[in-house]
Amino acid sequence: MTSLRSNMLPYNLSSKKLAALLAAVIIAATATDAFVAPKLSRRCGLNSEESATSSSSKVSSTAINIEDKITINDKIELRDPTPDERGKGGVQVVAHDDSSTTIKALEVLARIPRNLILASTDVSPRIIDAVSEAKNITWATGLTAVTLAALHPTDDDEITASSGDTDAQQIKKAWIQSWKSGGWGSPIDLGPDIAGDVVGTLITTGSDNDHNIYAKFRMPCHPAIMKASLGLSFLTKCTEEEARDALTTRGFTYRSMRDSLQELVLESTERTSKGTVRDKRCWDVGDTLDRVLARATTLQLEDGETTAIVPIHERLAHSCNANSNLVAIDDEILLVATRDIEAGECITRDYNLAPRITGNNDDSSLTGEGLSALQLLLQFGLPPSAWPES
Repeated sequence: MTSLRSNMLPYNLSSKKLAALLAAVIIAATATDAFVAPKLSRRCGLNSEESATSSSSKVSSTAINIEDKITINDKIELRDPTPDERGKGGVQVVAHDDSSTTIKALEVLARIPRNLILASTDVSPRIIDAVSEAKNITWATGLTAVTLAALHPTDDDEITASSGDTDAQQIKKAWIQSWKSGGWGSPIDLGPDIAGDVVGTLITTGSDNDHNIYAKFRMPCHPAIMKASLGLSFLTKCTEEEARDALTTRGFTYRSMRDSLQELVLESTERTSKGTVRDKRCWDVGDTLDRVLARATTLQLEDGETTAIVPIHERLAHSCNANSNLVAIDDEILLVATRDIEAGECITRDYNLAPRITGNNDDSSLTGEGLSALQLLLQFGLPPSAWPES
């Protein structure tokens, strides 16, 4: 394989790192295909997604563009995801008749500086204090706390950071502000009838003792959750009970971290819903959790495996036969092609391999089977084109 500019893997990788890379590529290449991404061709920006933003800062996400700090293969083009893609897509090989635009296996698609990713291992005393007070600590607790701290840096954070790290802080903050899509449950998803019962956001609506509260009204849970479960069962062909369990699990995850992580929110988002200052901070925790769940991945760093959110990778389309994988080498995270990718083909990742939250009745992570339409939609916000045909 011929080495071309900075787009190919460096030839002087250590045997250990090369072995790790090849192992990751082989694992990814053995998956069976369940979804073929559409061929697309339009060059435009990176930061546009659908639905309302949860960002509380006044800094424009276009003022500091994280794309400018990432080395992207010149055969790759970025465009805004379409509404039908629900924020997942728009990264593809340039569509030309010239065969030279084909991406070869092991070719580097993007080089992301290590200090621009969000990793659950990147904790400060402030984050540790907040996470330690959570009622149920999971990977989602840690990664949500890291994201909130990056979105709301304190003066002490900026003082202790070096000049380069300060720049990275501002770039990450603007990047997080650009996140607008998450899992299923936005007002657009719900429609006016269900959205009218929501207080704050769907993920923050309801409580763990809903059964006792609403039993006298002959309802199994909060009205918004009950109506949303009916909508999810209609969309994904699951049962109402399965949809309700999934929504309840997501809500429990939020409530287990709500009280401790809301302290990390320094300036809450202005909303049409009325609430106290604390209510609004809690709603921001819910919004951030929703977007973290939809973007998270596992990543092998030098200190071991961690959960992380990586620029560009977090918005890739889904395929069970994904054509890319992440590899950490020194101070960079490489997005690497796991097979040849034709001109016009989307760059994809496999969301079946992403970390996720599971309820008491969910054993899908133990069976080795792919995620259901309900799981792909609710946590990752993936559109029907990415769901299994069954």
